[in-house]
Amino acid sequence: MIGKGSYGQVAKCLDHKSNELVALKIIRNKKRFHHQSLVELKILDALRRKDKDNTHNVVHMKDFFYFRNHLCITFELLGINLYELMKNNSFQGFSLSVVRHFTLSILKCLQMLYVEKIIHCDLKPENIVLCQKGQVSIKVIDFGSSCYEHQKVYTYIQSRFYRSPEVIMGHPYDMAIDMWSLGCITAELYTGYPLFPGENEVEQLACIMEVLGLPPARFIQTASRRQKFFDSKGFPKNITNKRGKKRYPDSKDLTMVLKTYDMSFLDFLRRCLAWDPSLRMTPDQALKHAWIREPRNLEPRNLKPQPRPQTLRKSSFCFPSETRKDKVQGCHHSVKKADEITEETTDKMKDGTTNQAC
Repeated sequence: MIGKGSYGQVAKCLDHKSNELVALKIIRNKKRFHHQSLVELKILDALRRKDKDNTHNVVHMKDFFYFRNHLCITFELLGINLYELMKNNSFQGFSLSVVRHFTLSILKCLQMLYVEKIIHCDLKPENIVLCQKGQVSIKVIDFGSSCYEHQKVYTYIQSRFYRSPEVIMGHPYDMAIDMWSLGCITAELYTGYPLFPGENEVEQLACIMEVLGLPPARFIQTASRRQKFFDSKGFPKNITNKRGKKRYPDSKDLTMVLKTYDMSFLDFLRRCLAWDPSLRMTPDQALKHAWIREPRNLEPRNLKPQPRPQTLRKSSFCFPSETRKDKVQGCHHSVKKADEITEETTDKMKDGTTNQAC
């Protein structure tokens, strides 16, 4: 077994017919999982047809079948995910050249998804995997939460650290939520730790406001869930997390948080992390951004950590994940969560149970 979640589990298997190793995703025999997996199948088939030349960095489905009423999907077998890579690197973060390379690869995937009007809905380091050990070529996996933009099913999506403010506050959402997640992932690859590490949904929004300031007044007023986060006058509700920490809007700057003065890099992140989804960069715009296009030396050949001091997260922590809407969502944090929206804590990735191609 190489991965498991509420949906079922993933096994590393030998396909005797082709004599090749594959990742086999076995869906639980429950109606609610089966319905979503049929959407996943439709999307995976579309991506396979659109990416025949294998240049858009998406995992390729090989086949699917039913066995004892379980839907089974086979994928190409891939390497470790970016969370595991950061963990193996003691959460030190990577050089900007490596981060840029990863970001460009993810953008190529999002560019195709944007054309096909597909929302991934769960972009995070755990769902971006290396193709082979020691290389920096990656693929985006796990379309189990994905949907077409015109066929959205869930209102409560995305793993918490990478969840966009419109999803948190109950706005309608579109493909821009994946660009928000990309901004969070890019920052995390550089520093080694999550940009917005909220221990519950209220603190998640507080973490965002701490760095980006208050959202626009209209963004608050039109949010269906605003009362959970703001009082009647539009002020954030004062909360203290389980460690006794309070967070204040606009009390941190992105430059300070990331410990970098690379203005091009910071501008790229700010354009991914706009409060208003309509103002966020699209994948096409991001691919034309100066930070992505700027001249650089040879592409990174290995994954050496960046030579700068970091405040490391303790690797001895256990890392729970959060469950929502029948879907296990991993988020690496050392604190148990108490979201009021029935988020339950389950075991996160343990050694040997990495989501490799699901």
